Amino acid sequence: MAAHDWIVFDSTGTLMTPDPEPAIVYQSTGRRLGSRLTIPQVRDDLKSAMLRHFFGDTANAPTSEQAELLRWRRIVADTLSDLRGEILETAFQSLWHHFASSETWRIYPDVVPTLTRLKSSGYSIAIASNFDGRLRSVMAGSGIQDCVDEVFISSDLGWSKPNTLFYDSAAERLGASDRSRLLMIGDTQRGDVDAARQAGWDARLLVRDRSDALLELTEDLCR
Repeated sequence: MAAHDWIVFDSTGTLMTPDPEPAIVYQSTGRRLGSRLTIPQVRDDLKSAMLRHFFGDTANAPTSEQAELLRWRRIVADTLSDLRGEILETAFQSLWHHFASSETWRIYPDVVPTLTRLKSSGYSIAIASNFDGRLRSVMAGSGIQDCVDEVFISSDLGWSKPNTLFYDSAAERLGASDRSRLLMIGDTQRGDVDAARQAGWDARLLVRDRSDALLELTEDLCR
């Protein structure tokens, strides 16, 4: 008997990635509106803003669609720091809609083979992501939606990773009486592995250092 019933994946950095990278999109958007920041500056400031607003003081706060909108508005403001007022809001709206399109995301090459193999081995597949309603439109055009049985989004669950209530809520919706039979796979230690284990799940860290990293990480599940 398999040790797991559900294999649950993070989305960004695990199954898919923005293409082109966000720093390029942010810098290009800002430049059209008068920003003078360079790509390296934007890259550093975006990384800092993401860490601050997802893993800082607000990490344990409840979330919702409105809260995620506000979170991303703050991330954009901290990243494109030389824009103000209506110009900054124009930049935010442009970026918000840009990342809602599946055309701006790339599925990693090992994802479809991995999900197909897991499905044929009898596992149920879910995605559990710090995201908002835009993930649905991204997923709809991703080409992997037919391999996925459930999608859990932080703005729907009411909590975001690394809060363990994210995992409590997802486990409840899955009807899991034994959480050790839920396996979380993601690319962040704190949000995808540590928090999942604290909530009673099994978890594995994905290191995206090669094109078949996910396929290799899950190989033993199909033996």
